[in-house]
Amino acid sequence: MSLIQLIALLLLSTLWGSTFLWTKILLEEFNPIAIVFFRCLFGLFFLLPILMKKRLLPCMKLSPSLIVISFLGATVPWTLMTMSLNYLETTLTGIINALTPIFGMVLSILILKTRAKYLDWLSLFIGFFGVFLIFLIKGVALKPSEIVGTLIFVISTICYSLTGILSTKYQKHTSPYIMAYTTLLTATAVCGILTFFIHPSSFHYVIDLKYFSIFVIFGMLSSGYGYVIFYYLVAQGGPVYALLTTFIMPIVTLLLGYFLLDEKVTADMLVGLLFIFTGIGLMNYQKRKEKLKRVTT
Repeated sequence: MSLIQLIALLLLSTLWGSTFLWTKILLEEFNPIAIVFFRCLFGLFFLLPILMKKRLLPCMKLSPSLIVISFLGATVPWTLMTMSLNYLETTLTGIINALTPIFGMVLSILILKTRAKYLDWLSLFIGFFGVFLIFLIKGVALKPSEIVGTLIFVISTICYSLTGILSTKYQKHTSPYIMAYTTLLTATAVCGILTFFIHPSSFHYVIDLKYFSIFVIFGMLSSGYGYVIFYYLVAQGGPVYALLTTFIMPIVTLLLGYFLLDEKVTADMLVGLLFIFTGIGLMNYQKRKEKLKRVTT
């Protein structure tokens, strides 16, 4: 891992780790679909000048795989993630989100035909056991709405994983800027039309200084610049490496939820997160081991 890749990994983890905080605040006035629309729209405002300067717009070639990847990259997962935060605290979603690279490993086996080793299966078991442990300890305290929210959020994490896998298989040589732009453009178009009919009053709320400022940070940096970094990491180290952002994101989410939203960080959350981190660490160790073996042979 080069220094530039490490910095990119840390920066993306911080940007995306804060998205749960911004989403929770925006849900006070905005419909989930409207949040995704404005988030992506502001992201486009950030990316468009860059694409024009680099003269990448004429290089954009739409293909079925690019459209599917774009749809799964933001439209579906961001809408589902935003909906789930109506039922869950940000601290819990941050922990569940840490399963993303483990889902990525499973999809790599199924789609990329990656051969799973012993440590891969062990990391998978440990990671899922961590989440199971959290909900086992919560037990009776778990509300039906939290179960619904968890299921919705898990689907969104699978979409994230699938995006990384498909972009590696079909769009590995496509510019990260084009990948990010088409992802945000697709979500802006789909969610924009839905917002116009479902929540037209959101166009009035967005001009409020508080919400406008959040969308600047949330959209331009987390969504616009964030996806450029994500696709850069996918191109440099593969989907599982890029998804290691979720190794750091829960820490950012827990800290922000605890200090800014007054949410509880319980012992079972920390223990479960430790199991998830252990699983991801074993998976990363296996990958480094295989990469070193290829270099030396």
